[in-house]
Amino acid sequence: MKLRRTPRPADPAEEASASTASELVARGDLAGSVDALAARGRSTPDPDLDIELVDLRHQAAAALDPGPGRTPWPPRYEDPFPGVDGEIPEVEAHELTTEVLGGAVAHHGGLVVRGVFEQTQIDRLVEVIETTHRSQVDSGDGSGARSAAEESSWYRPFPTTQHNEVLRRMVARQGGTWLADSPSGTAAVLAELEAAGVTGAIGGHLGERPVFSLQKSTLRRSLPSFNLVAWHQDGSFLDEDVRTMNVWVALSPCGGDRPSPGLEILPRRLPEILPVDGVMSKHSVSYDLVDELAAETPTVIPEFAPGDAILFDERLLHRTHLTEQMTEIRYALECWFFAPSHPASSYTPLLV
Repeated sequence: MKLRRTPRPADPAEEASASTASELVARGDLAGSVDALAARGRSTPDPDLDIELVDLRHQAAAALDPGPGRTPWPPRYEDPFPGVDGEIPEVEAHELTTEVLGGAVAHHGGLVVRGVFEQTQIDRLVEVIETTHRSQVDSGDGSGARSAAEESSWYRPFPTTQHNEVLRRMVARQGGTWLADSPSGTAAVLAELEAAGVTGAIGGHLGERPVFSLQKSTLRRSLPSFNLVAWHQDGSFLDEDVRTMNVWVALSPCGGDRPSPGLEILPRRLPEILPVDGVMSKHSVSYDLVDELAAETPTVIPEFAPGDAILFDERLLHRTHLTEQMTEIRYALECWFFAPSHPASSYTPLLV
């Protein structure tokens, strides 16, 4: 199947802004040029533009001078869910705000947002993942189904170090593709997250325009292959003063007792990054410590319908939930946003 992003009706404002993209680059306004090219891509999808834009996002992130960042940090929020205990609070997508997100994470560890994407968006993003996966494993079979530009726009490994090549292969073995390795996938995902209000809520919490990372943002096509999975907090392998927020969106039914991989979570705010034992992975938290914490707050396996999301930061203790009885692939996307003033220094940033 040949996937093309569906153009929206032309917006005169977008067309006008697109005409200024090269002028903005010439003036050094790379962030403005990102916005202009993204607007043009939304109205007139173009694989060459998608490739140009993902590279420009990296250049714009590198050129940022963000200053000291939001103060005070962490932000102080009232608890929007004072009656919730032992579970991750939930809202509908139209109820998502910076205050609801920040308060839920600060007091409960995370926030489940129901219905972030509608069915047409879900179908489109699942096909984005499938098209990217096919382009990754087979760059062309000679059938002429996709042009060279279209092929590379769906899978073009972003230039990186040899160490990251090892990480990229590991992610691929688990059924994933780094988001920025798919320029057309990047354009589609960021446009949908912006339209859903997710980007705005996260940007409001961070207090600055976010970047996302090459190595921590992934299109997931997770096979139901059983293996032991480590408990972890992402903060154990990020910088100590990092400011971040993750959005994880299910694109197929998962969690609960469904036959596809989900997430198992300790549903509480932890005050610090826990010690790691290094047994199952370099950053794994010991099962004994998890059992101690779960004696007070039992772990949960939230059920997600397609289009549901969970947002959390670097302190949430979680793991992939797998059982030997699982039989179905899980489609999902994950995008870690960082404050440019306090990023993960070992990760490659791209401007949102």
